[in-house]
Parts: sequence; C-alpha cells; structure tokens
Amino acid sequence: MKKKILLSGVIASAMLLGFLTGYTVFETIPSDGFIIIGERETEIPVPVSEAGEAGKICINTASAVELTDLPGIGPALSERIMRYRGEHGPFESVDDLIHVSGIGERVLARLRPFAKVSGGGS
Repeated sequence: MKKKILLSGVIASAMLLGFLTGYTVFETIPSDGFIIIGERETEIPVPVSEAGEAGKICINTASAVELTDLPGIGPALSERIMRYRGEHGPFESVDDLIHVSGIGERVLARLRPFAKVSGGGS
C-alpha cells in the first residue's frame, strides 16, 4: 500500500514539475481535430522545368501512369483520360478535362495548377 501511495506521489510531483516548466504529459489536440506526429510542412518543394512551369504534367503527352500523379486522378480516371484523348484528339486546354467522365468541377479545380497542355496553356 505504501508503494502505491509513494508511486502516486512521484507521478503527481513529476506532472506538477512538468506543468510548471512548460512541459505537459498530454499534448493538446489542434482545432482541426488531427494530431500531427513529427513536423508539418507548409510548402512542398516542386522542381521547376526548363519551360519555367513548376512540375506541370502535360495532359496531351503524359502516360496513364504519369496522369495518376495529378491530384484526384487515379488509375480509372487516368485510363478514361487516355481513352478520351485517343477518341477526340489532344486537349485544347486543361478545362477540356471536364468532358471526361468522372471529372467534375471539384476534381478539375484541384488538378488545374498541376496540369498543362502542349505549349504551356492551361
């Protein structure tokens, strides 16, 4: 019984000492509700291509695998883009992706900064 009381006293003292020095045993949960372990990066470095367009993927020449690097594009949408491109020819602008089944306004808005057509248009 004395060991339990002594152990409780040591733990309480350590917590009090930690609190007084600014350290806590429990971390607070951020307002977004997610607990981040490690560091949070605010910027993602993107290599700049020779044309000056930072890492953009050309939707007219990219392979199905390369298209999956675009946000919101998985293997199924990648194949649909390839099929549409084969049936209708090259895209005139990135906005033409809206005609591909499964690509709506939200997906298009997400991938627009990362895609280009031949010649650098968007």
